[in-house]
Amino acid sequence: MKSKKNVLMLIILIICIFAMLYISRGYLVVDEAPKQADVIIVLSGDEGRLAKGAQLYNEGYADYVLLTKANEEFITKEEAINFGIPESQIILEEEATSTYTNATYAKLLLEEHQFNSSIVVSSDYHMRRTKLSFERVFKGSDMELTYVAAPLHGEVGEISIQTAIKEYIKLVGYTLGMYRFIDLED
Repeated sequence: MKSKKNVLMLIILIICIFAMLYISRGYLVVDEAPKQADVIIVLSGDEGRLAKGAQLYNEGYADYVLLTKANEEFITKEEAINFGIPESQIILEEEATSTYTNATYAKLLLEEHQFNSSIVVSSDYHMRRTKLSFERVFKGSDMELTYVAAPLHGEVGEISIQTAIKEYIKLVGYTLGMYRFIDLED
């Protein structure tokens, strides 16, 4: 009888965890109002990221667009040009392997170009971890960072439970400083 009770308790616990994750999906989203900056940093990954970065560029929020891991599908120089960004205004970073290294390499390029402010663009579900990574890498710098979310599907914040679970696992790892060991090829 005790084992049936334990199984039932485990099932209830799992249901509660999934319910909490479902309800708390919005915590993953960091979406600030865009403001004028020197550069827009677009993180590699989902296709909506470059579209959002190009929209911000075309609305005049920055003069340059930095593409991290700019050799991946959806985030190439050619795609950026197709979105109306002139080649002369595109800065390419092609070495990053994770969200943490996106921030690391971006910082080097921003320092090289003597930029003081940037808009960081990634998918809505990915923004909490993006902000954590960038804040750690840029800690102690005078860089002004603004975080603008790109919707994965539909509207910003429409995140599936599967996506939320995967992202929460990575967020916990990043919070614990394990970003060098997880999330390669993010």
